[in-house]
Amino acid sequence: MERQRRWDEDERFTGVSDAAAMLPAVRQLGEMMRTEGWVTEEPEAHLLPHLRRAPGWEVLGERQLDDGFYEVLARPEEELEGIDVQRAVIRLLSVIAEPSFLVRQAGGNVYDCVTGVMPGDPPGIFKSHGHLVRVIVVTEQVRE
Repeated sequence: MERQRRWDEDERFTGVSDAAAMLPAVRQLGEMMRTEGWVTEEPEAHLLPHLRRAPGWEVLGERQLDDGFYEVLARPEEELEGIDVQRAVIRLLSVIAEPSFLVRQAGGNVYDCVTGVMPGDPPGIFKSHGHLVRVIVVTEQVRE
């Protein structure tokens, strides 16, 4: 069986550790995500203004989906490809990031994000809440 590289120049084929140190935070986020009513209302009022002001992006459209995701169509102002698209999406989403923040490329040019405040997060004055955001990156011109 051929060993598979983790990236193009990988010569070790294995890492230095597991990631178990982050499991308590990941579990807590997962528990909060299962809490009824945890995803906040009116993302167009609370999130969209920040996303529209994010440098390097044009928001083309948005809508609230039944599964809780706030779906945003966005086009980068410059031509991007490969890992640069993912990094630019993370910069876009960072304008709405809260103490817990996870972004995952769900496929193609679709990126799913959960961001939220856990119980006890600073400043400690807000009830735990969160947002689900799906960014769909549009790379070609949209015809009107």
